[in-house]
Amino acid sequence: MMGASVSPALAACNDDPAPGVNWFSCDLAEADLAGASLEEALLSRSVLDGADLSGAHLRRADLANVSAVGADLSGTNLSRARLGSSDLTDADFTGSDMRGVQANRATLNGARLDRVLGTDMGLDSTQMRGASIEDADMAGVSLEQAHLRGLHAREADLSGGALSGADLEGASLAGARLKDADLGGASLVDTDLTGADLSGADLRGADISGARLDKASLGNALWADGQRCRPGSTGSCE
Repeated sequence: MMGASVSPALAACNDDPAPGVNWFSCDLAEADLAGASLEEALLSRSVLDGADLSGAHLRRADLANVSAVGADLSGTNLSRARLGSSDLTDADFTGSDMRGVQANRATLNGARLDRVLGTDMGLDSTQMRGASIEDADMAGVSLEQAHLRGLHAREADLSGGALSGADLEGASLAGARLKDADLGGASLVDTDLTGADLSGADLRGADISGARLDKASLGNALWADGQRCRPGSTGSCE
């Protein structure tokens, strides 16, 4: 059984960790679930604040509407898990497999997603202020209308991502890969894009006031005013 006491909301809350376990609406705060096999488990609406899920196997698990504030989910397999509308404030996902995760409308303020494998993630309308995704592979991610002020995204791969309407004011995207990304209507005010790859990106209607673009690759990008940048443009749209 788990190393932390569990106050069950349902009889199933007393069950040991196992693939497909039904822990719907259970109190698992501070639970020790490190390395647990929880593939396709039902954890929706459960409380996981401060829980240790490091190295756990949560592939295709249902974690929608959970509260996992400050939880340790580093090194977990969360591929194709559902995390929509969950409170993941200050949670640690460092080095996790998050391919295909759907977490639309989740709260990830201050969360750490450094070095995650997160291709094709769904993060529309998320709150990610001050979160960190440095060195993450999130190619094809959807972050439309996401709140990303102060995001730490140095060297992150967001190529082909959908970030239309996202608020990236004051974010650090130095060295990030945004090739062919959709940034239409995004706020890039005071954003650090030093050395970023924005080739082929769509920035029509974006607010780039105060953005730092030193050594940024802008070839074939659609600029904020609708201009197509020349191939090889660097630092400014020519």
